[in-house]
Amino acid sequence: MFLFILSLVLHVHAGGSIAAALDSARTVYAQHGEKTTILIEPGTYQEELTIDIPGIRLVNASRHPSIALKDGGVHCDGNAVRLTWYYGHGYQYRSMGSRINYGGSRERRWNASVLVTAPDFYAENIIFENSFNLYVSEKEALDEATPILPAEGGKGRVMPVRPKTAGSTEVQLKTYRERAAAISFTETALRAHLNNCRAVGRQDVLYGDEGASVYWQGGVLQGGVDFIFGAMTMAVDRATIVANINGEKEDKCYISAGRGGEEKRHRGLLFYKCHIRLATAEELVNLSFNFERSGLSTLSEAVYLARPWRWWGETVWAYTTWDEGILNPEGWHTGLVEKKPGFNPQNPCPYSYEYQSQDRSVGRPEWVTVLPKPTLPDGTKLTPRAWLK
Repeated sequence: MFLFILSLVLHVHAGGSIAAALDSARTVYAQHGEKTTILIEPGTYQEELTIDIPGIRLVNASRHPSIALKDGGVHCDGNAVRLTWYYGHGYQYRSMGSRINYGGSRERRWNASVLVTAPDFYAENIIFENSFNLYVSEKEALDEATPILPAEGGKGRVMPVRPKTAGSTEVQLKTYRERAAAISFTETALRAHLNNCRAVGRQDVLYGDEGASVYWQGGVLQGGVDFIFGAMTMAVDRATIVANINGEKEDKCYISAGRGGEEKRHRGLLFYKCHIRLATAEELVNLSFNFERSGLSTLSEAVYLARPWRWWGETVWAYTTWDEGILNPEGWHTGLVEKKPGFNPQNPCPYSYEYQSQDRSVGRPEWVTVLPKPTLPDGTKLTPRAWLK
């Protein structure tokens, strides 16, 4: 008996539609169960995409693929493939029709530009972006955004009116900043593998439900506030972590916000041999850091490794390096859990670990466990393979 693995290769040319290619793959897969590779020519694709077909592979078709940004992040390199959309928390867009924006529905998992719901997703040399906190895209400039008012007696601020000029970077200012994911993974998104990709935004950039499993290999993860977050099992292997800080007063970067399951059926977030740096002027507008304006004495107060979303959220930073002077000496923060049920001030986030960091974890809070060897207390080795097993 011979086993044949069916495969399909689709091409998306510059100016074409990735959503249309996914529609074609969806039809074929439903009939034959084929795995699909979608080769995408360089360019910016302004589409809200759902990956709901097992085995989809998105690949940059350039002979010399790039994931570089330029012009303060408004544009990308000529050999880059950028998948982007612009919906963010706090606004109802005319193009949504009857759909309720996040706040009334979790359908898109923090308004993800790309939502992965199927297993065995693979991406290579792709930029995943939500432009909401970065710049006004051409499509957003043609759309109409109405600020969502808090429910009667409810909490929440009314967001300011959005700029209408395409290319405006005014939305990078803190007054506009809110939740807007570049890519999200539901609980059924098993064994996702992203190879030399970039996820970019400001707040809540990459999200995963409990049950999702994600291997992020190389590439760049770029954001500002809790930008790698959720309850998924995720191993980030040798990636560059870019902190989007623009120098406004008290503008700080919290890289990860792990939640996990209280019953510990899954692992949390592992960062393995990653390097942390600030965004460059090519990657982010308003970068010039003004200490007087920011209220900080040095940049060492600006970047935190983690701000757990729930006290039981598991996060591990192993063999971590960073540019000198950018990491807060404490490195970890309890701001998201201090008012949550079960919070224990004596041991607020017990599943927080470091091993062999650049500064050997000097100055960390007592509740952060500095491991003496590359193994967790339950015997799990600190390698991506062991983490995702």
